Amino acid sequence: MAWDKVLNRAASAPAKGIAAAEPDSVASLADLNPPEAKRETRRSKRVYISMPVLVKYQRSGHTYEEETVTDAVNAHGCLLRLQVALERGQKISITNLKSTQEVECRVAYVGQSEGGKTQAGVEFMRSSDYFWHIAFPPDDWNPSDRKRPALERPVAESPSKRA
Repeated sequence: MAWDKVLNRAASAPAKGIAAAEPDSVASLADLNPPEAKRETRRSKRVYISMPVLVKYQRSGHTYEEETVTDAVNAHGCLLRLQVALERGQKISITNLKSTQEVECRVAYVGQSEGGKTQAGVEFMRSSDYFWHIAFPPDDWNPSDRKRPALERPVAESPSKRA
């Protein structure tokens, strides 16, 4: 069976009435680890940075505001924590408090609550490439490839001239 091959176990006999899987079939990355597959299909790289934002949302016909900071940003939205749990698909607006630029967003992900705040992933409704006012790494960028500061090397002393 495919799982036996993935888990490096000896093949077990297929159950009666169930067709055996093809011996060469292996579960896809999405079947094995959905969060990893999600990262592989992300539209742009995340940058883990704390940016001050003002989040505006509506509930029961009233408009509410909450100041918070981002956990991560990318060219298409951000991940943040709020005191109120938003609903997936809910329309909100985010204002970048450093630039005062505002953008309409949609809640794409609602995570777990921790410390009285709920994690929310939001995506921009329209492309807003420079909303965060930072340059994002290219899609094929690997953090281990970044340039490290050169270590200071002692300068060899030149022989002094003797008179």
